[in-house]
Amino acid sequence: MQQDRFYLIRNVQCRWVWVCLWVILSSSVFAEPSQQETEKKLAKVQEQIRKSQQKLEQQRGELGELEKQLRESDKSIGELNLQLGTTEAHLKNSQEKIAALQAEEHQLQKQLSRHRNILYAQIRSEYQYGGQQKLKLLLNQQEPDKLGRDLVYYDYLHRARLSEIEKAKQILVSVSEVQAEIKQQEQLALQAKQKLLQEKTSLVQVQGKRKNTITSLNKSVTSEKQKLLDLESNEKQLKSVIEKLRAALADIPVIDQRKGFSKSKGKLYWPVVGKPSNKFGQRRNEAGSKLNWQGVFIPSNEGNNVRSIYHGRVAFAEWMRGLGLLIIVDHGDGFMSLYGHNQSLFKQVGEWVDAGERLATVGRSGGNTKPGLYFEVRKKGDPVNPANWCSKPASSRKISSN
Repeated sequence: MQQDRFYLIRNVQCRWVWVCLWVILSSSVFAEPSQQETEKKLAKVQEQIRKSQQKLEQQRGELGELEKQLRESDKSIGELNLQLGTTEAHLKNSQEKIAALQAEEHQLQKQLSRHRNILYAQIRSEYQYGGQQKLKLLLNQQEPDKLGRDLVYYDYLHRARLSEIEKAKQILVSVSEVQAEIKQQEQLALQAKQKLLQEKTSLVQVQGKRKNTITSLNKSVTSEKQKLLDLESNEKQLKSVIEKLRAALADIPVIDQRKGFSKSKGKLYWPVVGKPSNKFGQRRNEAGSKLNWQGVFIPSNEGNNVRSIYHGRVAFAEWMRGLGLLIIVDHGDGFMSLYGHNQSLFKQVGEWVDAGERLATVGRSGGNTKPGLYFEVRKKGDPVNPANWCSKPASSRKISSN
């Protein structure tokens, strides 16, 4: 009986060991991919898309070469604008520091002037007192009581004068240090201005090159049939990109402790200042196309901020034919938002963004002649009406940063 009980206990213990091992192994097998793994996975997809675009450019001959030039110009303009923004921020920072240091110097000069006046008053008082040296007072002992008072007063004036001289010396050192810092900041500001001028010159040159490329592209694609084929090809390519991203993100959930994208319908802000120039599902006018708009184009001033409509992870950030510099954010629940024709991209693949966070700036990349944002919302890969999700104008959003 006792032996049976021993085997029963041992059996139970063995089962617990196997259960614990299964939990440990299963948790490691089914653990969520790390941030680094996710970024690598998405970067791989993006690289595949980039290579497929380059291959397509090669197949399209002269037209593909022009598209390649456009891609390079758009990306150069985007990078130059980012550099310009950084340089302008450095210049502004230097100018603000110079203004603050100059104000500090002004206050120090006022203090120095005040101490000089005090010192002058003390010397003048001592002169009026008679300017007698201590030894002379000691030798002249006609009135002992007066002598004691004079000596105390003399020591008081002497200590006060030394104190004011020391304060004035310290202020002079501070003034010298501030002036040296002002000189350093002025040198930094001058360097920033020179760099800014160079970057702006480079930008003008690249923009001129881009303009010539677009003119050549428009001359190359003259037939309505070719324009229609390009539209269809661009739409097909975008659908392929979405499917690849969905496959890559299938086992990577978007961690969001809030209510979720699906419950935010009709409560989101538009991503950019401006009003859509078309309606979702409306027939496209280009080339007598039978294709419908899968998103909306929002005309907006070049350089305006493009903001994420909701929390999510950047799934794509690269140039794409027909859409220029494109950024796609995965919001979970099968939802994605797309932002095209940007001037510059501020986020990279795998980065987390919050609602209202700056993703890009408005541009005209991808061959557009007018600045604006192309915007889509997709559910499980299919386009849905953005107006059903975004109801609040971007201008009414309060942003504390970016």
